[in-house]
Amino acid sequence: MFQHLISYFQFGNHFCGIEHTLKDNQEILFTTVLKKNKKEVDIESCFLSKTIKETTNRLRKKQHVFLVINDEQVLTKSLKSEQIDGLNLVNKAFPNINISEFYYEIIYQNDINFISICRKEYVDLLIKEYHDNNIHIISFSLGNSIISNTSRYIDDTSIFTSNARISTQDNFIKTIDYVEKGKEKEYSINGLKVSSAHILSLSSALTSILNNFAPIINYQDKNVTLLNTYKQVRFLGQFIKIGLISILGILLINFLFFNFYFNQVNALNQTSQLNQTTKSNIIKLSEQVSKAQKTTEDLLKGSTSKSSFYIDAIVYTLPKSVLLSEINYQPLEKRIKDDNPILLKDDIIIISGKSNNSSQYSEWIIALESLSWIDKVSVEAYNDSKTSSSNFSIKINIAS
Repeated sequence: MFQHLISYFQFGNHFCGIEHTLKDNQEILFTTVLKKNKKEVDIESCFLSKTIKETTNRLRKKQHVFLVINDEQVLTKSLKSEQIDGLNLVNKAFPNINISEFYYEIIYQNDINFISICRKEYVDLLIKEYHDNNIHIISFSLGNSIISNTSRYIDDTSIFTSNARISTQDNFIKTIDYVEKGKEKEYSINGLKVSSAHILSLSSALTSILNNFAPIINYQDKNVTLLNTYKQVRFLGQFIKIGLISILGILLINFLFFNFYFNQVNALNQTSQLNQTTKSNIIKLSEQVSKAQKTTEDLLKGSTSKSSFYIDAIVYTLPKSVLLSEINYQPLEKRIKDDNPILLKDDIIIISGKSNNSSQYSEWIIALESLSWIDKVSVEAYNDSKTSSSNFSIKINIAS
């Protein structure tokens, strides 16, 4: 149970795999999203997109991804050898390359080694492009090697991927033959039905859950850095949510304590009525307490469960380039004065802060306007300066 909570806190219950490949000389991304529910895993969605930006729009915010790089930049060779030293195998399969410039990945299948390589510069730039689009890569694989993670669960001895035909024997990969156009076929992996085009993205998503893919690689440090970077982003998001909920909880407890002590004061007031000499003082005290109660109740009207919902929803859409300085739910219509009622602007939220990316700022405004409970988003102020950041203020009208 404790281990399950740790896993959920770190990764949530959605796991995503993306195959980055080519089709008809055009960049194609095959994406599979799995949802983990207790001990069961279901396919939530499978889709194809032509750009990383298009993929971002169809994924959850801050989604972590296991990436399969399977385009013309990846070279794969098979080699019969009992040798288990990765560097020697790579030098034997690719004798003329400068190994320091390449990432390599080796899977051992019975008596055959499949060695895949790709230039470090290309991989690093591709991963950076995903991160720039708010898709967090936590690990990656080269070529079709990841299929070894699921091939044992497929009855067919001939498995088609987006660009290859893979032959198996006794649950081991025998050959990987690249083809111009993969055959469209549906496979069942422990009850999960998936097309040949999405089988690599499904295999990589399952690897994030099962953690059972252990090839020989030279990019362990890269994977550790990617995973730690994502954990920091995930922890920050969870910390903000928990912090806001805790603050609202403290306010609620304070309100309950105030009600308790106020009731005690009322009981004392009734008893003290027997003493006529102090009656006037008690009445004045009661009026002061009543006034304090009304002031406190007016101020705490904005701390209901609805405000928690609105703030959580706003924070959930918030891009990394936007830093908030103020969220004012139901702001005051005018300054508080003695003996005057406190007037609030009902169904209004004022948000102020700074943005260092006008494009992401605009996309954030659009994302807010798409929320069902928001009627209108008005830009009150936006200082589009030449500095690294711009001040802004927006007003949100909540739908009645």
